[in-house]
Amino acid sequence: MTPGASQQEALALLDQTAIATDLDWSSPGDPVSKKCSEGVRYQYMVHAPVTSKQTELADSLSEFWRSKGLQVERSQQEFGSKYGTVYAATAKADGKAAAAFEITNGNALVYVNSQCVAGAPDDE
Repeated sequence: MTPGASQQEALALLDQTAIATDLDWSSPGDPVSKKCSEGVRYQYMVHAPVTSKQTELADSLSEFWRSKGLQVERSQQEFGSKYGTVYAATAKADGKAAAAFEITNGNALVYVNSQCVAGAPDDE
């Protein structure tokens, strides 16, 4: 897979994830490139304000990613009145872009990582 194709795959998963919820997600912007075992991986991140139903959002995102063939591992931890319960998950599968979320009582973050492909983080 080429770096461009891996970025397109990651952006497609990110777009599908955003459409699967009714939140006002930010634009993903340019990816962050990171070194990985076989070359380079690209990460995109979006965020949206959340005022209620964090549990339902965590359930919905987890189920959506499972429907895409990803294995989802979830956690949650209480962080007091400022952040409330923080819900988190990672979603992975061989040969696919991966995803993660973190949901607090005020914000939802979604990260999508492309597959690792030949290249270097500083390649254009």
